Amino acid sequence: MFELMKIRNFLLSGIAFLLIMILSIVFILGIKPTENDSMLMIALSYGLLGVFPFLWFLYQFKKQKGGSLNVIHTKNVIQHIPTILMLMVTLIAFSLGASWLTNYTLSFVIPDYVDKILQEDVPFPSNNIQFILLAINICVVGPIAEEFIFRGLLLKRLGAKLNIVASIVITNLIFGIFHADIMGSFVFGFMMSLLYLKSENLLLPITLHLLNNTVILVLSIYFPNSPDFINLTNIADLHNKMIPNIILLFTSISVITIYIKRNISVLSKYNLSRKVKIPVET
Repeated sequence: MFELMKIRNFLLSGIAFLLIMILSIVFILGIKPTENDSMLMIALSYGLLGVFPFLWFLYQFKKQKGGSLNVIHTKNVIQHIPTILMLMVTLIAFSLGASWLTNYTLSFVIPDYVDKILQEDVPFPSNNIQFILLAINICVVGPIAEEFIFRGLLLKRLGAKLNIVASIVITNLIFGIFHADIMGSFVFGFMMSLLYLKSENLLLPITLHLLNNTVILVLSIYFPNSPDFINLTNIADLHNKMIPNIILLFTSISVITIYIKRNISVLSKYNLSRKVKIPVET
């Protein structure tokens, strides 16, 4: 399915779609970028993460005559719910611990930058409509699109052209670069990749991604400074709250390591079972 889709075509189509969107907004709708930047960014985000991937993948699956049924389905999803919930809690904990470790390490090299980052608040839109649109984008549209793009297209296509190990590393490095928390995002993407390769059902990583983003958004709104040891507002906090963050980090690493050890064999099985012939051209 995804192995037969070309990354180059996806990127070129995406660039063309973006240009059409910008031209339509500016010249047809008459909206200038300076008039309402937040709504413009939300509109562009919905276009690139919602409309474009939906249309592109729909076209690709139609070319393969119902290929989507082999990619995403509800069979045996219920039995994976405990694993999904366990991974969600573990990955959120790891992300928090990794963020602390990154800032703690950088505080010895570029303390002024770290201090500035810790004191910055991520503002939510004051406009209710903008907030709802942003929340839907973060919790629903983004996770679905990212799983189709990263765990579907990139992972499977590169896995078929190179090998699955190289594909996982490259795909999730790119995924990490596109997110603020590179270390946490790389590990998150790695775990999503194992979950997908093991189940061959993209609905599982999509569900986990949806839950992960929704829980983080809810916690950031209603419990922004709880528990206290994740409330890091200056470099002194990085040192004073070291112990609980280390415990959080190493506990999550332990669970992640156990999961990887139990499921790492799926990588060799995937390489052995690959039968799809991929064209030589890139």
